[in-house]
Amino acid sequence: MTETSMPRKLNVLMVSDDFYPQVGGIAAHVLEISKAISKLGHNVVLLTKIYDPSGALPEEEMVDTIRVIRVRVSEKRKIRALQFMYRGRKKIKELLAKDDYQVIHWHKLIADSMITKIPFDGVKIFTNHSSTFLHWYEEQRFARFRFLLGHMDGVIAPSTELTAKISTVFPMKQALTISNGVDTTKFYPDQDKRETMRARLGYKNENKVVMIARRLEEKNGVLYFVKAISMMLTQNEDIRILMVGSGSQEQIIRDFVKENGWDDKVSLVTGVANPEMPYYFNAADLVVLPSLMEATSIAGLEAMACGKALVGTEVGGIPEIIKQNKTGVLIPAKSETAIAEGVLSILEDDNIRLGMGHAALYSVQQNFSWQEIAHKTTDFYEKQLQRLL
Repeated sequence: MTETSMPRKLNVLMVSDDFYPQVGGIAAHVLEISKAISKLGHNVVLLTKIYDPSGALPEEEMVDTIRVIRVRVSEKRKIRALQFMYRGRKKIKELLAKDDYQVIHWHKLIADSMITKIPFDGVKIFTNHSSTFLHWYEEQRFARFRFLLGHMDGVIAPSTELTAKISTVFPMKQALTISNGVDTTKFYPDQDKRETMRARLGYKNENKVVMIARRLEEKNGVLYFVKAISMMLTQNEDIRILMVGSGSQEQIIRDFVKENGWDDKVSLVTGVANPEMPYYFNAADLVVLPSLMEATSIAGLEAMACGKALVGTEVGGIPEIIKQNKTGVLIPAKSETAIAEGVLSILEDDNIRLGMGHAALYSVQQNFSWQEIAHKTTDFYEKQLQRLL
């Protein structure tokens, strides 16, 4: 663990238009890193947007030890981002006028970057989670990056790929790779959760549950996983498929499952909040990451923390969490055959599968705790603040 102690209590303004009650990797990351930094003794205020027609969520509340401030936006999807940019910028100015902040730390490439383009005496830090960044980088749209991110003092990225690429665009900015993390007090092997969820989903003891927990979007490779189901079921009739997530490809998947008559063998569950995810991961026997691009998969780390072996593609930060044939199996992207073969190779021997799961759990405990990641993040803050002196 990092031994550097912070010489002072920091006031950190975290900004993300992706946050609870939305479900996804960035929303989970922002919550957990904010909580972990707060537990180190720093003050964290989190600014986000909310589309909440029912009025169920307050505009301001304490979530754990985090003060969460929500900017309400329209039910009209096309103008939500613009409203957040305008109203969020106004709210930040109000917050800075009332309190002395040393750090502004944002997480979304477009809206958050625009909101944080304001005068500020502290340091501005951007965490680059973005698949949009990777798309634009491939298209060499570097002028966009310089416009959106030119005001940052430093950048954090959860994979070496993202760090290397953003460093080529901003060679004079400080950049550091800090992995995503996992809350091992929430995600851990739990037999009671396993039995409860398997009973709820109708699984038998002999069923081998193959799970993905993904937003159902093209970049996550979910259709390759769906196309691999036929081969998996043909080779092992005890396999059951558990898909947890929602997105633009949901109906395509449901139609494909129905057309193939897999309704009794494939479960697609949507609207699952993060606190419920330990039940689903524990119910599984292994977890697949079929991504076409990825930072450090939070879902992958959560599965590992629950003692599950992984099958994951060799993209982005996935090889940084899967050690080949130790914590799982790495496979080529864009291949349903590779997915099926990877899954079947692990399921054919329970000793191998369980051994990989134990190794995955140990790896998470040693390398990916949020406490360790919070120490690295606040050390980075302090180094950038020292550069201002």
